[in-house]
Amino acid sequence: MKNYSSLIIFILIIISCKEPIDYQFKNSPKTVDCNGINYELAHDAYYSFRQDIAIYVKNLRIGYNNLNYQESLGYFIYRGAQGNFDFREMVTPHTRKLLTLLKKNEDLWDTTSEKSNLNYHSEFVSCLVENIKNEDIKTTLQALIKTNTMNSSIFAENYRANVFDSNIDNHFGMLIAFDTYYQHLYKMEF
Repeated sequence: MKNYSSLIIFILIIISCKEPIDYQFKNSPKTVDCNGINYELAHDAYYSFRQDIAIYVKNLRIGYNNLNYQESLGYFIYRGAQGNFDFREMVTPHTRKLLTLLKKNEDLWDTTSEKSNLNYHSEFVSCLVENIKNEDIKTTLQALIKTNTMNSSIFAENYRANVFDSNIDNHFGMLIAFDTYYQHLYKMEF
C-alpha cells in the first residue's frame, strides 16, 4: 500500500510539472517583457493572434498562397477594433487554449465594465502602454485610461491610423492583440 501511495504521489508531481500547453511560438522573436502575466503565455498569445488573422485573410482570398501579417492586420483592424468581426471564424484551437489560460489571470480582465473586458489598469496593460514608442498614441491612451473612458471602439480610429507601428513596436502590437482580439473572445463560448 505504501508503494502505491508513493507511486501516485510521484505521478502527480510529474503531471503537475508539465506545461499546461504546448507553446507553438517559442522560437519566434522576443516580444515584450512586462510583469503581470506569464511571458511565454503573452508571447504565444501575440504570435497566435498574428497567425489567426493571417490565415483568416489568406483563406478569404482565392489563389492567395502566402501568410502576410501586415496586410492581414490592416484588413482586420478596420472592423476588429470596434468588435465588428466574426471572431469565431478566425480563432484557432491553439488560441482557444491560450485564452483559457489567459482567463485565469484575473488582474488582466475587468468583468464589471460594460465598455471592455480588458483591464486597462492592470500591471501588464499599463506596462504595454507605458512602453509604446509613438508618443502621441501613448499620451492619448494614458488620458483615456486615466479618465476610465478607454475601450477599443473609442480608440479604433487611432488603431487604424497607426496599425503599422506595430511592425516596429511590440508593445503596441501586443496591446492591439489584447484589446482588439482577446478581449472580444473573452466572453465567447466555443
